[in-house]
Amino acid sequence: MSIMKTALSDYRETYQAAQRELAELLVQQQKIEKRIVTVRKSLQTLAELCEDEGVDVELSREAAYLLENTNLADEISVILKSVWPGYLRPHQVKRDLERLGHDLNKYRNPQATIHMVLKRMAESEEVQEGTIPEDGKKTYRITGPENWNRRSTRSTK
Repeated sequence: MSIMKTALSDYRETYQAAQRELAELLVQQQKIEKRIVTVRKSLQTLAELCEDEGVDVELSREAAYLLENTNLADEISVILKSVWPGYLRPHQVKRDLERLGHDLNKYRNPQATIHMVLKRMAESEEVQEGTIPEDGKKTYRITGPENWNRRSTRSTK
């Protein structure tokens, strides 16, 4: 085999190895993002329990940072990713936003705001809209993992 063919074969093998590594890293990222949501919910719940019992704890700077540096659509996306491939109803998204520590009192009608964000995300194909057959209520899920980095690359507060 000529040197040129050997070099081309090496490039192809290296490229394919990089493709496999990227796929593995994206799977790991998905698992880490789900775990981050779980830990954030736990921190919020534990902070509330400590407050109720008069136990003094220093609030998580990391959780506070995430709350301060993400917008509502980004947080909804994070929540939907954490339950993918499942669907959530808007009231479940609201509950999870609160469990992450969001103060939704700054919105006049938080439920309507969440509905509006979900509808816009559906229009931009970031989420898929579904319907519960028994009652016709809307449900939402994030589009597949292949699209998950689309929002995070343009995230702003």
